[in-house]
Amino acid sequence: MARENATRHKLICEGLEGLMAHGYEGVGIGPILASADVPKGSFYHFFKSKDDFVGAIIEHYAEIWDGRRKDIFADERLSSLERLDAYLAVLEGTIQEEHPAGGCLLGVLGQTISGRSAMLRAKLAEAYRSWENSIAGLLQEAEKAGELRAGVDPQMAAVELIDAYEGAIIRVKLNDDLEAFARFRKLAIAKLRRDRDEQVRSA
Repeated sequence: MARENATRHKLICEGLEGLMAHGYEGVGIGPILASADVPKGSFYHFFKSKDDFVGAIIEHYAEIWDGRRKDIFADERLSSLERLDAYLAVLEGTIQEEHPAGGCLLGVLGQTISGRSAMLRAKLAEAYRSWENSIAGLLQEAEKAGELRAGVDPQMAAVELIDAYEGAIIRVKLNDDLEAFARFRKLAIAKLRRDRDEQVRSA
């Protein structure tokens, strides 16, 4: 059983790399099996179809980043917005390390499977909800601590932050412009942070 789990995990990791680099349409099962050194007939022992395989990859990817966010957002040495900026710094570092193949799996798939499997769309929607809710929870903490700019709705701000993040990724890839993400990060925090005038008025 442990060996089977290891093989399944290896296929998922190889599939994740393939999807990030080539998208849904550009990924073939054959090359992934070859990279993982797994016999072709074994694939259907682990996955019912390509969509089932991609669904497992989405779940794996979401679990990785859910865990990273939880670790960063739990760091009480930092204020809430400092934790958010630390998270964005990790994302920025990952993009720089993986460029030009890196990015966001959810965004990559979201642009290519809109007319395909309802199951995959549901898994993407679930991953986005988890992402949005975790950021919204952190922004609620920032609001309670008096860090958040007046009038900012934590849930809507979380959605807008993710939308802007996906847009920054497109600019990075389209223009080979790594500074696009740095600009996004700087502006995102500035738009959320309570300014000094607000602090004075509430004092």
